[in-house]
Amino acid sequence: MNPLLLQRLIPIMIAVPSIAIGVLAMYQNHVPALVWGQNIVCFLAMCLIYWIVVTYKFDFFSGSKHKTILLSLAICLLLLTFLNPGMEGVHRWISIGIIRLNIAMIVLPIIMIRIGQLVQTKELGLGSIAAIGTVLVLFSQPDASQLTGFAIPMMILISSQTKSKRLRLFIISVFSVCTILSWVHLDSLPPVNHVEGIVSMVADIGFLWLIMAMVSLAILPIPFLLFPPENAGLISRCIGVYYLIILVATVPGNFPVPMMGYGLSPIIGYFISLIWYMRSRYANQVYR
Repeated sequence: MNPLLLQRLIPIMIAVPSIAIGVLAMYQNHVPALVWGQNIVCFLAMCLIYWIVVTYKFDFFSGSKHKTILLSLAICLLLLTFLNPGMEGVHRWISIGIIRLNIAMIVLPIIMIRIGQLVQTKELGLGSIAAIGTVLVLFSQPDASQLTGFAIPMMILISSQTKSKRLRLFIISVFSVCTILSWVHLDSLPPVNHVEGIVSMVADIGFLWLIMAMVSLAILPIPFLLFPPENAGLISRCIGVYYLIILVATVPGNFPVPMMGYGLSPIIGYFISLIWYMRSRYANQVYR
C-alpha cells in the first residue's frame, strides 16, 4: 500500500472500532435504527470531509486572522447553549430540528488548538482570557466532564508557557476551584442507556466485547499523546489529555461515552482534532 495513503487511513482506522462496537451494541439492545444510523452517517460524512481536507491544501488552523475568527466563533457557540431551554438547569446543547448537539464536544478541540497557537506565538494574554472565559462558560452550563477535560490541559499549557508566577498561580487556582466545584455539584440528569450507558450495553453482549470496547476507547487519545506533530507537540498532548479525561470521567459520572455512545458531537469533534493533527504532522505533504 502507498505509505502516504496509509498515513491518511490510520487515524480513521483508530476511530472505526469504537463506532462499530457502539452501533452493534445499540442494534443488539433494540435501539431504533434512526438513532444508531445517525452515528454511521455522521462518521461517513466526517470521513469524507477529513479525506478532502487532509488530501488537499485546506488548512483552517493557520493565519492570525483565522485564529481569532474561529476562536471567537467557537466561544460564541458555547454561549448560544444558554439560549436553549436546557434540561433541569443544564445548558449544553443546541437543537437543530430533531438533532441535539453537545456544543462543547465539538468546539473545545478548536478552542484548545487556537489557545495553544496564541500562547506559543507570544499572545499569552489573549489566550489566557479565552481559556478563562471558556472555563467559566463550562462551569455555568454546568459540565464537569468537559470542564475537567479542558481545564487540566489548559493549566499545563499556559503554566508551561508563562514566566509570570502570578498568572500561573491565578490560572491554576481558578481552574482548580471551578473543576472541584463542578464535581461537588454534579447535575442530576439521569443517564441514557445508549449514550452514557453504552458500555453496559456492550457488556450485555459478552465479556469479550466489553474488553474490545475498552481497548477501542483507550486507543482514541494515543495519536495525540504518543505520536504528536514535531511542531505542535504540546498542543497535541493537551488534546490527548482532554480525550483521556473525558473518557475516564464516564466512570464516576453520567457523561456521554465519546464515539461509542449515541451522539454526533463527539464524532465531529474528534475528526476536527484528527484533521488538525494530520495537517500539522504532515504539513508539507499533499496526498494527491
